[in-house]
Amino acid sequence: MSLAALSPEAQIGNALRDEFDCAESNFAKIAGVVGKSRLAEGLSGQKDFDRCDAEKMLAVLQEMRELRDASPTPPDWKKVDEIREALAARREWKRMQAEVISE
Repeated sequence: MSLAALSPEAQIGNALRDEFDCAESNFAKIAGVVGKSRLAEGLSGQKDFDRCDAEKMLAVLQEMRELRDASPTPPDWKKVDEIREALAARREWKRMQAEVISE
């Protein structure tokens, strides 16, 4: 089954393949939203993601872009645990910045 070009499934699949060269299985672990099998179903067009899951995964892709753009060397997306830790640290830093700004 073919995916609509602007569907969340197509956006996620294209980004993983073209922008990040990140395996689906690694992204499933990094994002922690759906499992490997469910991600594969969505990216192959077998079953669309529900809106909430799609939005969460698209948000993780944006965080991955920010991490990549802020890194002196390209992140190795195979190092899932390191990537998850780096993303969590960036989220915490952003949260703390927002608190400082709101004071």
